[in-house]
Amino acid sequence: MKRSLGILLLTMSFMTLLSSCEKKELLNHKTVYGEATINNKAYFQYTTIGEGVSNKYWFLPLGVDNHFIIKEGVCYLQLFLRDYEEKDAENFWLILIGCRADEHFPVVGKEYEIVVENRVDLGNIYNSFYWSGKLREFYADHPESESYGITGLSIPPSHERFIPLEGSMQFLKEDAESGEYSISYNFRSENNAETYRIVGQFNGKLKIVD
Repeated sequence: MKRSLGILLLTMSFMTLLSSCEKKELLNHKTVYGEATINNKAYFQYTTIGEGVSNKYWFLPLGVDNHFIIKEGVCYLQLFLRDYEEKDAENFWLILIGCRADEHFPVVGKEYEIVVENRVDLGNIYNSFYWSGKLREFYADHPESESYGITGLSIPPSHERFIPLEGSMQFLKEDAESGEYSISYNFRSENNAETYRIVGQFNGKLKIVD
């Protein structure tokens, strides 16, 4: 937290020295974490410096800085997908993944199964199963279910609720020095009025939070 605040203050101080054109260019600078296809259409996961400074997407389950975390023995991965050139702030797809993280997690090369688990209330992006703690409670009450995870898909423009997905994710490689992982994922939903097929990859640092 202190480190993030320090970076933010340093960025704001640096911006005061720039011209308006230079400021705009800096604020629009993208850091890309991955990409995916949803029903064969390409989307990208990225954040800009401006979004971090303005806290524009404060309502996302994990915010804009913590895409990939472990909290209280559960791993959460947030996939915030949109067009590379954003035209509408509401036109994004959000995928939230949760799975049990034991002392060996994550295992590179292992495929982690994702299932539809009706006993866990996925909620929505404003009150997700991360904030409610529903998944942590479920694993505590049902240790026999720790071998699989769950995933919810929030679709634009309404983002009313998470749609359950099934499939898998796999840790492809680890950079031990930086703590970053490359992850592939493959999800589908076939129990709704519309079918969703999602294939993608994410690269990011795993953080352990209190």
